[in-house]
Order: sequence, then C-alpha cells, then structure tokens
Amino acid sequence: ISLNPKPLQSLDVTNLKIVNLGNYNNLGIKIYGLNMYMGEIKPKIHRLNSTDYESKIVLAACVLDTMRFRVEFMDNNKPIGFYFDFELKK
Repeated sequence: ISLNPKPLQSLDVTNLKIVNLGNYNNLGIKIYGLNMYMGEIKPKIHRLNSTDYESKIVLAACVLDTMRFRVEFMDNNKPIGFYFDFELKK
C-alpha cells in the first residue's frame, strides 16, 4: 500500500496504490474517520492487473490537529477482512 505525495494534505489529490492484494472482481474501498465522523469516501478503484489496483482520493479537511482515517477494502460491498489506518496532520 502506498499513499503519495507525502506529506499527505487535506483537499489535495492523493494517489493510492495497492499491490499484491489478490484477484477481486468488484474491489472497492471505504475511507472514514476514526476520531471524528466526517462521512465516507468511496473512490473508484482502477485495476492494473490481476493483483494490483490504484485510485485517486481527496481527503476532507478537519478541525482536529490529527485526523485518523481507516481504509477498508470491500468486494461486492462486503468487507474482505483487510484495512489500514493512517493519520493526517493539520
């Protein structure tokens, strides 16, 4: 998993790249805040090959000094049991 460019910034385009995840027919992701609910981000996922994917996301701005997000992976709108968390600092 990679998120670029760094440092991550709110309201800027962030490139998400996922490699060696596996072969999913309808992969999706759901991004949401853990320390403050700000809705859900459900960007389009583009398949690069049978195991690699990419997406472009724009993260919401927050009043907190550090916003903690979770990216949860779904197939056919059902969790696949894989997620990761990251922080976005003001």
